[in-house]
This record gives sequence, C-alpha cells and structure tokens, in this order.
Amino acid sequence: MTSQQQSSEEAYVGKDLGSRQYLASDEILGNYFNGLEIDTSWYSSDELYGKGVAPSMALTEVEVGFPGAGFKNNFGTLWIRQQWDVKMPITPGEEYKATARVVDVYEHRNRKVVNQESTLWSHDGEIMALGNHHQSFMINQSSGKVALRDPNAKAGIRRFNIPEGELVEGDPHTISLEMCGTFFHGNANYHTNKKAAEELGFNDVVVGGRMTMSYIGDLMDRRFGRAWFKGGNLDLKFTNIVWPGDTVIPKAVVTGETTEDGEKRANVATWMEKEDGTVVIVGTASVGV
Repeated sequence: MTSQQQSSEEAYVGKDLGSRQYLASDEILGNYFNGLEIDTSWYSSDELYGKGVAPSMALTEVEVGFPGAGFKNNFGTLWIRQQWDVKMPITPGEEYKATARVVDVYEHRNRKVVNQESTLWSHDGEIMALGNHHQSFMINQSSGKVALRDPNAKAGIRRFNIPEGELVEGDPHTISLEMCGTFFHGNANYHTNKKAAEELGFNDVVVGGRMTMSYIGDLMDRRFGRAWFKGGNLDLKFTNIVWPGDTVIPKAVVTGETTEDGEKRANVATWMEKEDGTVVIVGTASVGV
C-alpha cells in the first residue's frame, strides 16, 4: 500500500485513529436506559462498588467518534462481530481517555471487514477495557437493495443447540423505532431513520448492534456483578438483522469452569433470539469466579 493510500480517509491495517475523551454523562446513560427500557436501580446500588457504576456495555460508546475507521462507500454496512475485555468499571460522570486503531482489514464472503481496536484508559494510565469491533462493507455495490439471506435457510440457526448448565434468561424486549431514536441520541441514521436505511439498501431501519448486544451485557452485569466489571470477556457474532417491532430475548448458559493462568473462570454460552426462535446473536463469555 502506498503512502498516498495510507493517508486517505479510509481504513487500512495499522492506521492510528487517534484519541478522544470519553464521559458516561447523565445524558448518555439516560438515553441508554430509556432506549433499552431497562431498570436503572440495580446499577446505582451501593452493593457493587460502594457507588453507582455504568453498565458494562456503555463501552459501546467508546468506539464511536473515530473518523477514518471505514470506507467512503457505506452502502449495506453491517456489524458482524464485537469483542470486549472488561477490566475496570466505568464511573458515571468521570472522564476517561479512549484511543483506537485499525488492526486488520479482511475479506468475509462478499464483504470487506474492518477490525477496529478501541482502548479505554483510566486516569492512572491503566487499561479499563479493550474492544474489537468488526464492521463489514459491501465494496462492490453502492446502490439498489442489499441481498440478505433468509434466516430460515441458515443451517443450524433455527435449531440452536442449548448446552447443558445453568440457564440465565433476560426479559423479552419489543424494540420500537422510538426506542432506537432514544438509544442513538436522536441522530438520524440507518438505525433510527427509514429514509437513511433505504439509502444504504435496506427496506427498513436496522436496529443497531450496539443496542441489541447491550441486552446481553445487561444480563452479564446482573448475573455476575462485581466479577464481571473487573474481568469479563465477551465475544459476540451477529447472525441476523433485528427490525423495529421485533421482540428479542437475551439468554445464556453457564457451562462450567476452567482455570487459566491460575485463575478459575466461569465459561458462558450466550445468544439472543426473536420470539419465533430466530437467533440474532451468538457468542461466548467468561468471568473470574
């Protein structure tokens, strides 16, 4: 790749995306809770750290705001994977530093995928969380309609094999267009506005991956508490699109324990499904016990 190409506005491997300040403000957290329509009282409990904490998936705000992490042709763009390594809780109202870089660009089916690595830093310069966001782009199409595979035709997806172990199930949530607008702070984009979605080739608003995965994060927060905020690992793959009006249910199974570097950790299989059984997210998690 030439130096001219590397100075472009588009992503390339090794590109430093810079740094910015991150603040879990009242407005951001208010939009998070109201957009998801989940109870806030658990996060303000003194039982966690003697003071309130932000939800672990408030981290989804950390990776936004870094220009140059994608391609100019945004047609049909979709999330395909998200990973988070959580090391410290976020305190509401405190300002932190976030940095990001492009660590990989790779092919996946008919798409090009950018792996953006984002890091949240404490005031003392320690890593609070490390995330990898995999965003896919349809480089060879810029108009028309995005061809989406029929979820019923995906072998195994509708017959998801639930592993043995402790089942943890969240409440069902029917996601409305209004909820999407609140969660994404009223910004008009393909996660909140039908016209914007149609311009990118979708028939309707695409409920954002940041939004759907937050229900799984909330499930992990409440099940594992302090341990999750100081050492939770999450790796999710997005298998089907969620549309406004869909009802989703986050689920997980604690499958057992393993020992890594002398630390005992609980292993978790997690997923999210619609009311008809269509699985929209599959993933794994682990946490110290």
